[in-house]
Amino acid sequence: MEEDLDFDDENGQAAFPVHEGQVKIKLSNDMKRHIRGPWSKAIIVKLVGRTMGLSYMKSKLSQLWRPEGRMDCIDLSYGFFLVRFYSKEDLERVIKRGPWFIGDHFLSLRPWEPFFKPSTANVSLIVVWIRLNELPIELYETEVLKEIGESIVKVLRIDSHTAMEARGRYVRLCVQVDINRPLVNSLLIGRFEQVVTYEGIHKLCFSCGRIGHKVEACPYTIRKEKESQTQAKEVLVSQTNVEDDENFELWKVNDGVTHNACEATNGEGQYGPWMIVSRRRNGQKGVRTS
Repeated sequence: MEEDLDFDDENGQAAFPVHEGQVKIKLSNDMKRHIRGPWSKAIIVKLVGRTMGLSYMKSKLSQLWRPEGRMDCIDLSYGFFLVRFYSKEDLERVIKRGPWFIGDHFLSLRPWEPFFKPSTANVSLIVVWIRLNELPIELYETEVLKEIGESIVKVLRIDSHTAMEARGRYVRLCVQVDINRPLVNSLLIGRFEQVVTYEGIHKLCFSCGRIGHKVEACPYTIRKEKESQTQAKEVLVSQTNVEDDENFELWKVNDGVTHNACEATNGEGQYGPWMIVSRRRNGQKGVRTS
């Protein structure tokens, strides 16, 4: 916020040009401090993968966080909610004790920021639980597990049962992933191959391995298929003077190239339903990670 207060130039004019029909409004730094002060203990939340109404969201957050002081909740639209605490201790407790989930869905938190616009905001980093099934028991050391997890993404928490070696069927790690990148599906620990599965993911593309859409609407696959088809057509056009039988052979070759490119894009064998694990419900909709 302090950086934004000094964003205007020395003449008091905003750095952005004004187009025809637009009016420029200049807010003084004192005014900015005045209007932003009440939101210093506010956070912006979004439930990833599910839509909730205002009253339902406020009720769930109250059950989940149990604030000692007053807590306001405002619907900002596009799935974003502004939560304002009146107690600094409540705010710090919520931030420190995360990450948080409502059911299987990750609750994204970010500090309130000036000029936040929900229609253009996005959530690129989300938190999920991963499982490493049948991991050799000698690897059940906290430091080793953290090193294994960090090779995938940022590790936020290790399941308490895993830490106590009470669960030997699988390791469970809470990690932060970037939805704009393909998920890691396996690890190679020496000569040992370890499959990685994910809990609570409701939309995973089995073509590109990214979260947030299904294979039918994958923009990465569609773009690559079109590029491959265009390249094949360009080669065919450039060979129009070749005899018919040679054209036929050329068509078969380019068709094969296009087909192989599509297969590589579709990622057969790399991503699939086997990567997703349903999170067991215990009757509580709002839970904190262990």
